[in-house]
Amino acid sequence: MDLRAECCVFDVLSENGAVMTADTNYRAGIKLQFKSEWASFAATFARFEYALKMAGYLKYDKLGVSAEAGWAGFARDLGDGFLAECRADPALAVLFVAPPRLLKVEKDQAVAWKKARAVNGLADVFAVVADVQRNLFHGETKVHGDRDGDLINAAQELLDQTFASALKRADMPKLARFCAAFRFTA
Repeated sequence: MDLRAECCVFDVLSENGAVMTADTNYRAGIKLQFKSEWASFAATFARFEYALKMAGYLKYDKLGVSAEAGWAGFARDLGDGFLAECRADPALAVLFVAPPRLLKVEKDQAVAWKKARAVNGLADVFAVVADVQRNLFHGETKVHGDRDGDLINAAQELLDQTFASALKRADMPKLARFCAAFRFTA
């Protein structure tokens, strides 16, 4: 299902047990603000990280430290079933079989592109999506070819499917808070 083209509506339970209606066209405001696919992906990724923090998915929970998105806890809550769905989706294959290489420090503070990370679990897939985002904005200055476009499109599709999966999990209050915190209005 292409969530970018359709608006799917689900009934979900809020934390207080009330039924609320939510749609999977969750990034409509982003799509209006950012016309290119790469800019829309970057804005969606940034909004994901914000929503994760607001929902309590934190990398560290020590008082006084900077809040960082806790993708590993989010992956645990989405579960292995979602990972299996992602692995089976041809639109996401590039994230599993040919993830982006990583820029690593070498001798004398030189940097070079090195082997991509291994993808063993859902948290690893989210790390690959973060690698796509970092390489896009902290790597070369422009999208160079089909491979870059394929990675961006697959990463965006994964985020779309992730939001839809979280939205269906009304039984998990943290996932419901994540979905509510994501909303973007221009």
